[in-house]
Order: sequence, then C-alpha cells, then structure tokens
Amino acid sequence: MKNIRQTNSRYFILLSVLALYAGEIKADEPAVASRTASGPEFIGFSDKPNVTHWGIGAAAGYKKSPYQGDGWNASAIPLIYFDNKWVQVFGNRADLKIARWDSVSLGLRGEYDLFGGYKSSDAPILKGMDDRNGAFWYGPVVQWQSPWVKTSFSYLTSGNRGQKAKLDISKEFTVGSFTVAPKLGVEWLNDKNVDYYFGVTPGEARGDRPAYHGKATYNLSFGIDTVYALTAHQDVMFNAGYSRLGDGITDSPLVSERNTPLFLLGYRYQF
Repeated sequence: MKNIRQTNSRYFILLSVLALYAGEIKADEPAVASRTASGPEFIGFSDKPNVTHWGIGAAAGYKKSPYQGDGWNASAIPLIYFDNKWVQVFGNRADLKIARWDSVSLGLRGEYDLFGGYKSSDAPILKGMDDRNGAFWYGPVVQWQSPWVKTSFSYLTSGNRGQKAKLDISKEFTVGSFTVAPKLGVEWLNDKNVDYYFGVTPGEARGDRPAYHGKATYNLSFGIDTVYALTAHQDVMFNAGYSRLGDGITDSPLVSERNTPLFLLGYRYQF
C-alpha cells in the first residue's frame, strides 16, 4: 500500500453516502408501496407531517488510484446523515426536496467534493503539477423507485471544473438480516471536467509528461452494497465496487490505470 490517507478519497465518501442511503430505502418502502397515482405534490406546499431521521457512523475504505505511481489509498471517514420532509443530508451531499409524482421525485442537489483532485506530492508523475482541488457541485436530481429497480439521474455543474452527469440503477434484495443491492452506473464528464483533473498544461509538460487537453468521456461502474442489521438501530455495511475509466481519462499521461476497484466497510447508528 503506497499511501494511507484519512482525508483524501473522493470515491469513498460517495460510497459511504450510498451505503447509508441503502439503509434508508428499506425504511421508506411502505410509504412508496401505499402511494396511489396522483398529480405532482410540491414538498413546500404539502401538509404531510414532518418526520426527522438522523444517525452517525464511520467507514474505512480502500481504493486504487488511477494516477501513475499513486497505488492504493486507504481512508477513514466519519459519517453523518439527516433526513426530514424538506431536506436530506448524507456525507458531503445535501438534497433539497422539491416535488414528487407517485414514485418519481425531483430535487436540487449540492455536493462538495472535498476529496477531489490531487497534490503534486502524491506521486512522481505529478511532481511539478499545480494542485487540483475539489469543488462544490450543484444541479437537479431525479429519482424513480419502481417495483423492480431504483433509478437516479443527476446533472451537476461547478464553474471551471465543468459539468458531470450520472445515471445509477440498483435493485435491492432482503434475506434475513441482510440487505443486498447490486448496482450499475454510467457517468459522463465534459471536456472541461476531464481537463481540470487529468489534463497537462504546456507549462506543466516535461519529457515523460507531454501536454494533454482532456476530452469528454464516459466512466462505467458496477458494485454490490451489503447492509447487515445488527439491531433495530445498528447496521454494518460492506461495499465492493469497480470502475472502468473512459478514454478521455486514460489517454492522459498522468493515468496508468483504466480499472479502479474499491472497497468499503462501515458502521452506523440510527437514532
């Protein structure tokens, strides 16, 4: 293992969020099942009672970096989530709930990517590069809970970091105290996004690191989220995932890995 970092993993905070959210889906299922066809319900005008759920936890993750020479990174992450009638906060993400049509919901998402980018000291290939920092991303998110799968689509923007869109599809199964959710995802990154995190400016170029201007690309991912209910209020989570990076990223001279596996083990207590 090349690096041990407690606060530098953009992928594991996202996986932590998904693990917490997977635990919440089970609790919400009766409400979804009892909903009948109706017109749009705007949350701000709804007279439904406000119910608050919140919890705390921690997770440890292990992932392979795509950057040449960066190796595997381990992370320890504190987890906090909060959910009520108007807003849902989990990890580094907050969703403002806007409207719901039967099993379809519309929201506005804000996501602060504290763990994105890199420092020039992370790997030899990055030496002499300007640091790339995380960013605040925002935009709409639509989710659809059908009897067969859960589908989520988001389109986020962040100034000079560009735009990104992601489609996730998952299916949840419950066997005894275990809840298992296989998932598939495809993510689009525009050229500005790829160029910021994987590009090399002419001023940063050197013999083994030619200038590179990033181009738009698609990343594919799949994985399995597993939640084991210890008690009515305690869960243990294990996630295993795999991402295949698109050509716009792997063509960069900074990148040596197209396939990036990742793993996470977490615990949460729901009050």
